[in-house]
Amino acid sequence: MIKQYKIDEVSSMVAQLKEKGNIILTNYSGIRVKDLSKLRKTLRTKNADYRVVKNTLFKRALKEVGIEGLDDYLKGPVAVAFARDDAGEIAKALKDFAKDVEKFSYSAGYLDNVLYNQDQIKTIADLPSREVVLAQLMGMVNGPARGIAVGMNQIMASLARGIKAVAEAQNKQ
Repeated sequence: MIKQYKIDEVSSMVAQLKEKGNIILTNYSGIRVKDLSKLRKTLRTKNADYRVVKNTLFKRALKEVGIEGLDDYLKGPVAVAFARDDAGEIAKALKDFAKDVEKFSYSAGYLDNVLYNQDQIKTIADLPSREVVLAQLMGMVNGPARGIAVGMNQIMASLARGIKAVAEAQNKQ
């Protein structure tokens, strides 16, 4: 017989998976509670949740939502980072935490309906943030327009200097 708290736990995870569909699986074995609390706080500021899960119940929640391919990664103590929007920022936060805490690692992720392994998650963490990419793009778009504006300004300045020189020459005569 299935106990009510298990049903509630699966329902809670299903709700989180539907709300925040991007997930990264981590191994938290041997990490101090104080460090995990720090990680949770960091992730909360990035609109993400970090939660220790029971593998069998999490598998049920994944199945209910329709996410497949993570069963091989759900072995041993697993915690999940649930992210809604910018999964790259979450991956970056996890990577930074892994630098500080040796025993911490992440094994896989399911981001935007695609399964990623550990190396691919590290690559995503190394990518620049959305704001940086937008700033670079705007710089690339703005560069040629700025060049045209400077060129037009120089042409107008040269024309003005030429007219002034002609006017001064006629005034001297």
